[in-house]
Amino acid sequence: MKRILFLILLILPNVAMSYETARYEVVKTISKKIEIREYKDLVLAKISTKEGSENNNFRTLFKFISGKNEQDQEIKMTTPVFQENIQNEKSMSFVMPDIFNENNLPKPKNKNVKIEYIKNTKFIAIRFSGRAIDKNFSKYQKILEKVIAKNNIKADLSNPINAYYNSPWTIPFFKRNEVLFELN
Repeated sequence: MKRILFLILLILPNVAMSYETARYEVVKTISKKIEIREYKDLVLAKISTKEGSENNNFRTLFKFISGKNEQDQEIKMTTPVFQENIQNEKSMSFVMPDIFNENNLPKPKNKNVKIEYIKNTKFIAIRFSGRAIDKNFSKYQKILEKVIAKNNIKADLSNPINAYYNSPWTIPFFKRNEVLFELN
């Protein structure tokens, strides 16, 4: 009985803290964990830095959604948080809630926060659970690259995108992480 209660207490915070998730349409299912998706409309708040840590990027974006924008408006946290590393420049993006578009999204006060609009873009994604660490992302990136090659899929392999869906205190077994590549 104590074990069941303990498990419920571990799972409950994750259920209670469910966030809006970026909407996409599954175009093709390749396997249980791999699919091709189309994101119709995504609005991202993005920061890129040559130096610094993911924590600094996260804090800067979190300040933006916490009201440090020209309208002093709070914006709800969503999932996933996207991370990229292109030519030693680290970027992190927060997906904006569906209610926002080019016309009504508050403008960032921080000039390093850029707003990016993605329309009708396809990605191939692999989903995995476990810790959101470089070793795991690298492992699943290699698996996805093999699937892309085997299926003759045209994708931008130079830019893997890591997607994080859960808070840091989520038990690794329950975490949802992904690696995505944009399709050409």
